[in-house]
Formats: sequence, C-alpha cells, structure tokens
Amino acid sequence: MGFERLKGKNAIVFGGGGRIGTSVARCFYENGASVFLIDRNEEKLQAFAKTLPDPNRCRYLAQSIDTESDAETLSDWVDTQMSVPDILINCPAYISRAPFLSLLIEEFDKQMHTNVRLLLLVSKVIVRKMAKAKKGKIINLASIGGVRPEKEHLAHCAAKAAVIAASKVMALELAEFNIQVNVVAPGPTETVPFSSPFYATHPEILKRIEENTPLGRIGHPEDHTGLLLFLASEESDWITGQVILSDGGLTLR
Repeated sequence: MGFERLKGKNAIVFGGGGRIGTSVARCFYENGASVFLIDRNEEKLQAFAKTLPDPNRCRYLAQSIDTESDAETLSDWVDTQMSVPDILINCPAYISRAPFLSLLIEEFDKQMHTNVRLLLLVSKVIVRKMAKAKKGKIINLASIGGVRPEKEHLAHCAAKAAVIAASKVMALELAEFNIQVNVVAPGPTETVPFSSPFYATHPEILKRIEENTPLGRIGHPEDHTGLLLFLASEESDWITGQVILSDGGLTLR
C-alpha cells in the first residue's frame, strides 16, 4: 500500500484500459483515491477492476468518446459517480509508423483524432466541473516525440506536439480556476506497440533504443507512475504548464 497521498480524491483516467492507464490507476488507488476509468475496451476494464479489493473505489465507463454527444454522455456519467472530479489523467494513445512520403492522410487524421481531439473532448467536460469547485489537476500524456523529431513518425510527433501546445494554453487559461495542467512525456515504454509484429521482426531497433538510453533499457509503465502521482497530489500545487520528460535519459543524446 502507498502513503494515501490522494486519500479521498476522485481520479479519472481516460485511456484507462491501456498499460500506462491501468498502472497509474493502480498507483492512485493504492494512494487512497477512487479511480474512474474510461476506455472503449470493456474487457480490459473489467479485468483490471477485478484485481482491486474494493470495487466501490474503482468504476469504469466502457465507451468511445468521439463526438460532442459522447461527451455529454460522459458528463452525465461523471455526475452520477462523484461529487466533483479532482484529477484527470489523459492517456489515450494510438501510434503507427510510416515514412513521410508513404504516410496516408487518413492515418495522420487517425492519430490526431485519438491523441488530440479525444483528449480535448474529455478535458472540456471535466474542466467545467473542476472550475465550479475551483480546483483540479490535469496531467496529459504526450511523448518525447512531441519535443524532438523521430524518423517515420511524423503523425505521432505532430500529435504529441499538439498535446503539449494545447496543455500549455490550458494551463494559462485554467489557472484562474486553481486548475494545474501539466504534461508527462514518456520515452519508449513497454506498451502495445512494442509487442507488434514490426518489432518482433526488427529486434535490432529495440536493441538500438536500449543502447542509446543512458539507463540502459526501455521504460515500464510503472516507471512513470511516481511522477504522475506527484503531479496529481497537493505537493505540486505551484507547478503548471510544464512538460516533464520520463525517458531514462534518452533525450540527452
């Protein structure tokens, strides 16, 4: 168990069915928060909820949030689940790779939709509720691709750079409501993309990433949870609009 740094807090994790989403939800739960997961994959949400001892402190909404109508459904659901949301973790994710000259515009649109549009739809719903309470924490997950270029990842880099830019504007505009908005930008982390057939047939790419990372390996989802916990806690009340890299030192090279 943790030290209950989030005792009594309500934490929403958008993208809660992914590996980073479930890792941060578990960390927050162990630190006393009630966690509310949003993801379209109900099977993953159910499986995760069953691993926690108190079902009353873990609830989920299995739904895609693609439209304003979906956002209204989310708003109604939040109202039935909690008095006020204290924390929002935005970690929806979709990534694919393609050289610039081979990149399909439809693929570019899909990455922008998942990584940027959905984040903004959900954030607007939750921010309206936080603003009434005059407090809140929002942490948006980006990527080191948002701060430095990566070959064959134009769409990913553009989407994550947009997340960073949007987060800084949100931090400026929401400060008057005592809402802090920050960004965590992970380096390569053991999530679904690294178990794809591409990396299975190109192990040399993973080896090269590990060799280029000063700490000698790619990240685990749990490597980021301590930072997310800090940014979600009252210890970070004077921090907003920041982009913090969690990358094992990869961007030092």
